[in-house]
Amino acid sequence: MTATRRAPWRRRLGQALWLVAAMVVGAGAASANPQAPLAASALPATPALRERIGALESQGRARPQDTAALVAAEIDRVRPFSAAHRELLTVQGLMLADAADGAAAERSAQALDAWGLHPRAEDRALAAAAALLIRADLAARGGGDLKQADALVRDAMTRLPAEVGLEDRYRFAAVHGYIKDRAALLEDAVRLNHEALAVADRLGTPWRRAEARSALAYSYYGARQLERAWQLSEEAVAIATEAGDWVAMGRAHNTAGIVLDGLGDQEGERRSFELAIAYAGRAGSKRDEARYLANIADFYLKKGDFRTALGHAQRALPLARELGDPDTRLVALANIGFAHISMQHLETGKRFVAEAIAIDEDRGAIAGAASTWQELGSYLEKAGDLRGAVAAYHRHRKLMASVLRADEQKAILAIQEQYDAEQRNRSLDLLQREQQLKAEQLRRRDLEQLLWGLAAGVSLLSFAVIVGLLRRVRQANRLLSASNQVLRQHGERDPLTGLANRRAFQAAMAQRAADGSLRGTVYLIDVDHFKQINDHHGHAVGDAVLVEVARRLRATLREDDLIVRWGGEEFLVLVQPMAADRVDALACRMLAALEDTPVVAQAQQVAVTASIGFASFPLGPAAMAVPWERAVNLVDTAMYLAKAHGRNRAYGVRLQQAANDESLQAITGALEAAAEDGRVALTLLRAQAGASAVEAA
Repeated sequence: MTATRRAPWRRRLGQALWLVAAMVVGAGAASANPQAPLAASALPATPALRERIGALESQGRARPQDTAALVAAEIDRVRPFSAAHRELLTVQGLMLADAADGAAAERSAQALDAWGLHPRAEDRALAAAAALLIRADLAARGGGDLKQADALVRDAMTRLPAEVGLEDRYRFAAVHGYIKDRAALLEDAVRLNHEALAVADRLGTPWRRAEARSALAYSYYGARQLERAWQLSEEAVAIATEAGDWVAMGRAHNTAGIVLDGLGDQEGERRSFELAIAYAGRAGSKRDEARYLANIADFYLKKGDFRTALGHAQRALPLARELGDPDTRLVALANIGFAHISMQHLETGKRFVAEAIAIDEDRGAIAGAASTWQELGSYLEKAGDLRGAVAAYHRHRKLMASVLRADEQKAILAIQEQYDAEQRNRSLDLLQREQQLKAEQLRRRDLEQLLWGLAAGVSLLSFAVIVGLLRRVRQANRLLSASNQVLRQHGERDPLTGLANRRAFQAAMAQRAADGSLRGTVYLIDVDHFKQINDHHGHAVGDAVLVEVARRLRATLREDDLIVRWGGEEFLVLVQPMAADRVDALACRMLAALEDTPVVAQAQQVAVTASIGFASFPLGPAAMAVPWERAVNLVDTAMYLAKAHGRNRAYGVRLQQAANDESLQAITGALEAAAEDGRVALTLLRAQAGASAVEAA
């Protein structure tokens, strides 16, 4: 998987084991040699027990499954339903979650659930919160449901007693920070990881202090605060080295490598990843080693050293399979495939990537599978397999469309929940408006009934009273109309850009294409490398880019042209029928307008280009009628063709011969082949220094 599309997510995978510290941290100091196996012994006084738990947690970072068995033995030694019993169950559950043993981790959570039913149980509230903490950890791992994980950990935080020991406070803050980090809610992640670091420093255990800094450094890296991230990663390396803790040293160097990638220090990045791999080997942490190998494989893919990348990914794969780690296995398979594709072993590479995609599809992670399809398209494009690239982009598009169709309203609410509390309040206000409108409609009906009853039955009623009632009815109608207009605008507008949304487009199609067919020209516009913009500059800058793209499109198009925020970084434009030369000229103007000047946001300059697909309907010499859904699919194919052939260009499609619906489907699925055999004509438009060149494709 490449840095341009999936590196931040993949690198977060690489960080997952230092984040185990956020999930398996505990009480007291580690043993002098945290790599040495621990033998079971009787548990004396509480300070010794706390030291014992801390030592088990330190050991569990490298060998969680084995250490969880030692924790089980310690559980048998303590008094049931005591505070020590609760803490050991929590540590055990988090270790089992890290070992990818979800069923066993759930049993630990269920044992904590039973706490409140026992009359002699201590720490009932804390036990209930710890059970939720384990389940949140499980939900966040392996491409799980981050919204569910966040809901669980927030529920856990509400159940946490006011008076909680430092060890437990560190667990909860660090797990919550980990989940926020994976969900890319970086402001919350930074805040929570700062809290965890402060508690770690108060606890004083060197490996916790080092790994808390690694976690916070990674959050700052995600927020593009690279100097602060580098300072923290240096502190983590120094603390771990002084303590002689191999696991913490590996994780600190891995974080340093990630930050150095952001700083552009390739040699430092390579050296840090190599040190991380070496320390993971010394510690006997196969899980760490596999993930660091995946990171360095990605480094060599970006550098163009595909054989070395292949070798590292091939070393990671058997380790991931042995450990039952689906995320690392997926990354290793994908990187093996991308390396093969880059070396022109196309079919071999495609097989490995298909196996990686199957992991996500089998566990229902459709968005993850779609992202890998998209990255496959990028690699095939670079390897010269343009048909394969377009097919991969199509598969990406189809899966993403299925995700949207499956629960569009849920997705909208999730976005509002995460990014726009103000919009959430607006939605509540709209619900109140709807209730007011219903009440106003009832009132208007009553007024009308009263008016006509009076007019029919009371002949002597004064004319002035009737006029007054009519005025009230007209006023109620005006208020109702205005409120309906407000509701309609909110329901059919994208809150970020102010453009029409899909709902508005569908409503427009119901009016403009009453017979089911479309008339006019459809342009589908995709902002190039938008994921890279988000990853390198942050989501706030990405949002600013989308707002500016919307503004430039408005400035380029006419007032009666329909501009739609189609989804993510995609925009759809529908214009009324016009001559072919004007259709091409408009595509040229949009290309030129979008790349005209860099977008300036948060003191950063971001160059913006786009890929465009377009076609005019009805199609061909026979004026074939096309439903709007089929029309969008056709221009979507042309847009992906523009992406596959280098981006910052547009492809127009014209049907050369009459066709039926079945043949149109075949053309849409293999557009370049259809152009080669004369079924369609493609027009390629390229942007050049503020103007655009037109040529036959």
